[in-house]
Amino acid sequence: MALTHSVVALNSSTAVQLNVDPTITDSVTGEKNPTWAYGTISVQNVDPSATVYLGASTVTSSSYGVKLIAGSSVTIDSLSQSSALYAISTGSSNVAVLMVTTA
Repeated sequence: MALTHSVVALNSSTAVQLNVDPTITDSVTGEKNPTWAYGTISVQNVDPSATVYLGASTVTSSSYGVKLIAGSSVTIDSLSQSSALYAISTGSSNVAVLMVTTA
């Protein structure tokens, strides 16, 4: 089991994938920043005023899975390696990401 944390910068025009590890290159495929393995991810909107939207790669402020107002957080259990979680914001803001992987 591994614990990884990061602060991810968001904007209002491009969705950013949250469950990647920028320090890893897959030794088999050579892929840089591979999606984290199975685990739990917690995302906290640390911006004092911006709203953050979570969802698939097509997430927008009008099409999303979870809306995080300033200061709120969400935890998603059993995120599979093939599942990519993206975020977009109403402006330039940050989210704190905590990932616990089991594989």
